[in-house]
Amino acid sequence: MTDELNDPELQKILSKKMKQILSESISNEEEKEIVKHLDSKNFDDFIRKNKVAVIDFWAEWCAPCLILAPIIEELARDYPQVGFGKINSDENPDIAARYGVMSLPTLIFFKNGEPVDEILGAVPREEIEYRLKMLLD
Repeated sequence: MTDELNDPELQKILSKKMKQILSESISNEEEKEIVKHLDSKNFDDFIRKNKVAVIDFWAEWCAPCLILAPIIEELARDYPQVGFGKINSDENPDIAARYGVMSLPTLIFFKNGEPVDEILGAVPREEIEYRLKMLLD
């Protein structure tokens, strides 16, 4: 066993594998944050900093919210010029109330910090993308 650990070829393979694992771990962490988790502290700054922002109002108990989440993540990867955020309405009722969010999921589209459109419920990607393209033109 000790001889195997001193084998330069084995060390080279192990080193390469370790770098690969670390690289994948870092890219997975970055991917998790492609949709920014928002709260009362960072919400206003986020919608101000992004010319166009799409905010997903959701809750953990909401099944349609869970259906919509991967669609939002796909769009965030495909539209890097748009700020995508999600805010848990149960944990941030003040923000949900400010925008009159009564149903979940609710997507609110912001342009220059102001709400300009919204979608209620889980809808197909095409519906969200259509509205997004209208804002980007």
